[in-house]
Amino acid sequence: MNRRLYHLHLLTSALRIAGDAIESIALPWSLLQSTGSLVSIGGYALFTHLPWVILPPLLGRTLDKTEEKVRLAFLALLLQASLAVLIIPLSRSVWAFYLVVSGISALDILHRYYGFSLVAAMTIDESELQGLNATLATIGNVVSLVAFPVSGILAYRFGVRVMLLDAVLLLVGAFTLVPYLNIEVGRDRITGNVEEKPLKVDRRLVIGILVSVLLFNFALGSFRIFIFASLRALGKGEVLYGLLQSLTTAGSLAAVVGLTYLAGRKRTGVERPLIVGMLLQSLALLLVGFPLVPTLVFAVLLLGFGGQLLNVSFDSLMQKVIPLESLGTARGIFDALATLVIPLSQLVFAWTIEKSGEIQVLAIMAFSLALTASFLFREFLRDAKA
Repeated sequence: MNRRLYHLHLLTSALRIAGDAIESIALPWSLLQSTGSLVSIGGYALFTHLPWVILPPLLGRTLDKTEEKVRLAFLALLLQASLAVLIIPLSRSVWAFYLVVSGISALDILHRYYGFSLVAAMTIDESELQGLNATLATIGNVVSLVAFPVSGILAYRFGVRVMLLDAVLLLVGAFTLVPYLNIEVGRDRITGNVEEKPLKVDRRLVIGILVSVLLFNFALGSFRIFIFASLRALGKGEVLYGLLQSLTTAGSLAAVVGLTYLAGRKRTGVERPLIVGMLLQSLALLLVGFPLVPTLVFAVLLLGFGGQLLNVSFDSLMQKVIPLESLGTARGIFDALATLVIPLSQLVFAWTIEKSGEIQVLAIMAFSLALTASFLFREFLRDAKA
């Protein structure tokens, strides 16, 4: 049954990701056009990330305890569709806009955590986890590759009204889950003894990894602001932004195809791709500070490639070492702390650029911080394995 639910989750995720593409272009660009301020984009980031700071520990705990995980995913999609419609008449009020965006982001957590728990319920074998997570990411990236440029064009043509299409996609995803609302998600099988030595969970490990991830996320949060700063002076910025997002997705797709191939032949673990992903994203931060078309293209490709290596491998690492009955709670606490710094970073970098800060200098600073955090993370992970 878990395999059947996994395949259904691939479909609902594809529909949700298509909607995410619409949201990530139509919403911030409509806000930027109405306010003319980069700081408003920082505010948008704050209100989209704030639910990920406050709610994941609570929602993760709820998902761990409930036996009706599919029903929660259904409700999340249904309510998201309602908010996607509601934001259209409320978009003229900045604060109402921010509140509805927060609601959409909060509901997105349940569907994401449902899929995270579902994969963990199927196996703890490292290669299988990489394969399942990489397949899920591949579907998402293929959809995004088409959805982002199309969303950019639609956002340019229809503005915030394109959120009606987002609502339709979310509703379709919700109703595909209806026949399975009473199905329980449990572990089908656990493969023998895990060959690799599990991580030792001690205070030094937890604090060290959290500090390094917080530093890395703070540095990486600046990337979006650099992109908006480069594109806002150009005509049809929504279209260009959608194309760059599509290139990011192309990089992500290349990464997950490679991970899927290697995982099928059991030639990759989870730790090496994780570190490589952090290093590549650090390099992307350096490149994005030089707003020439070739460097921007290469930067977003690196960001997507490195980010997907990092995300898939980190998911697999957590699903492997954390028991299913506490997986949502642990992931929720980690996500809340790691997410906290992203809107703060965007507000800081946006404010600095608005005050005539040099983008190149800020990009070098962000790169240095991300690189330092990557090496710190690697050392703490090595200590944990020792």
